[in-house]
Amino acid sequence: MYLQKFLFILTVQCILCCISYASTIVTDGLVSYWTFDLQNIDDGIAEDIWGENDATIKGNATISDGHLRQGLALDGDGDYVVLSNVGNFQTQTGPWTVEFWFKTSNKSKISTLFKVIEPPCAKRGNGWGINIHGSRIVNFHFGPPPQEPVVVGKVNDGLKHDEDSIMFQKASKLGKNSCGSGSITINMPISDGKWHHLVYVSGALYVGTTGQEWSEDILYIDNIRMRIFGSSNVNPANNIQYTLPVYLGATNNNGTADRFFTGIIDEVRVYNRALIHREVTRNYLSRFGLSVEPTEKLPMIWGQHKQTTYKGRF
Repeated sequence: MYLQKFLFILTVQCILCCISYASTIVTDGLVSYWTFDLQNIDDGIAEDIWGENDATIKGNATISDGHLRQGLALDGDGDYVVLSNVGNFQTQTGPWTVEFWFKTSNKSKISTLFKVIEPPCAKRGNGWGINIHGSRIVNFHFGPPPQEPVVVGKVNDGLKHDEDSIMFQKASKLGKNSCGSGSITINMPISDGKWHHLVYVSGALYVGTTGQEWSEDILYIDNIRMRIFGSSNVNPANNIQYTLPVYLGATNNNGTADRFFTGIIDEVRVYNRALIHREVTRNYLSRFGLSVEPTEKLPMIWGQHKQTTYKGRF
């Protein structure tokens, strides 16, 4: 009888433990975490519930239904979030990961999830970040220069409208007056009014079959893994070195915000290392966030907080 009771209690504890583990996010290497929940936004400041990098909300963004609890709704007309100091996010020379959920139905314009353009890369509109519904314009001309410039599409940052595409651009400053840039565009139905999980892993290291060390950038969309950039050169000095703040939901184009995103962004996290696939899967499946919120930041578990009315402007 006592043995049966003991085994029952042990089984329940194991089940609860597994449920708790499966519903929480990875915290190893976590630098910053913005939930965009109602209780974590005050007077236009979005609290970083893990680190010390509180973000500033610009424009007339509103709180809306999120992937988890609430999220931040951006109207595509001047709304964005300034991530001014993200634990060395801009100048990170080793591997790092940025992760968030987003939802949009807008296909009418090129918009930005996050992006930075600054000199010397700004000379040709090269930048670092992610656009949707836009792809790179490449013009080849052989022979004498044309008398009049040829303009293809909307060219203010070298992009053209490309519906249902997601474009990753990686620009690295190679000296005082030079910049190297690469981009890749993936076509997929991302503006379907549904939530999508995006994870961008930069500088993931691995050893090839010949024993050579390689570095790669990996994209996960809804837990599907895609390699987007690869290189055998793992010299950290060649990685991104940006100094301007990261804009979430807009491009920071040399200090000016443009390419505004229309939709909802939620659960934004930055890691100072490359997450591996099983960790991405764990975060993708998480329906809770943190298992126990830091007491100095959030004194209660959301499951105990019954607030349901939250729509409105800041």
